Amino acid sequence: MDSNLTTYNTRNKQKDRKPIFRFKSDRLVFLICILIAAVFWLLIKLSAVYTVDNSFQLSYTNESSDLRVTKLVDSTLDLNLTARGFSILKMNLFNDMKNLDINLDNYTVEPKGNSVYAIYTQELRKRLARIIGGSEKNIQFSKAVLTFEMEKLSEKLIKVVPNYSFQFTSQYDIYNNVICTPDYIKIYGPQSMLDTINDVYTNNLIRDNVMSDFVVTVGLENPNPDLLRISVTEVSLDFKVEKFTESEIMVAIAHDNLKYKIKTFPSKVKVFYQIAQIDFNKVHSNQFSVLPITNNLDLKEINKLPLKLSKQPNFVRNARIVPSTVEFLIIK
Repeated sequence: MDSNLTTYNTRNKQKDRKPIFRFKSDRLVFLICILIAAVFWLLIKLSAVYTVDNSFQLSYTNESSDLRVTKLVDSTLDLNLTARGFSILKMNLFNDMKNLDINLDNYTVEPKGNSVYAIYTQELRKRLARIIGGSEKNIQFSKAVLTFEMEKLSEKLIKVVPNYSFQFTSQYDIYNNVICTPDYIKIYGPQSMLDTINDVYTNNLIRDNVMSDFVVTVGLENPNPDLLRISVTEVSLDFKVEKFTESEIMVAIAHDNLKYKIKTFPSKVKVFYQIAQIDFNKVHSNQFSVLPITNNLDLKEINKLPLKLSKQPNFVRNARIVPSTVEFLIIK
């Protein structure tokens, strides 16, 4: 009896099981059918012919070397296009449908007088027809002629100024002036603007933990890309880096050219300075000159004179005098 009951229950359980795998397989087939249908629907839609309208903002590039576009008389252009969906999709995928950048090298530019120039949209229609593989008659522009103003460019030779922000390893610093190649470039633009420009900066070069020489190529910052053109876009910068140390030297105070004959206390002061280690043995006291500052001072009314460093060798830096003031006596 128990054996028969067990067999009966087992058969019932097998009947109650859901065909999970079969259900999933049916759903996959259904999704594939939906996908195939969608692809055919898309192909049918893209094969149809549509008429679309679009408006472009105009800009111009590659003017001749001595001219620059300074004003757009016609700044927008409307397009009416009849084409298959494939062509319209191609245009939207691979072209900017808001901005139309016109390369003047590819068009006939005609002068119209008073700095006004023009190109004909018929040439633009031909180029667009080749791009989309359609007929010119299906491309209509709102204007037959596009006009703009160009100004004759002048040129000026200006200095390149290196622009950099370095974090040096302790005791290291730039050894001498940065060598820039080329150090002067030509810049082209309206004369009125060139008159206000005396130099051009490199892009800011940032480096950390600098402790050795290096050469780098860096771009230039155009102060007004819309109106100015520069002869080169990059320069080479050669940086010499050395280890610096602080040193000191005793220097006598010079006071021979003063109105009064005086005697200072002390007669010599220390000059502290920083110097590259390779130049350490080049320093001598006669390369420095320390003078009292007497301008607008009444020597009979004061007890101390401030000092200034009037001469130092060009290979030392951050020089300072200790003490910075001295007592003195007027010798009669």
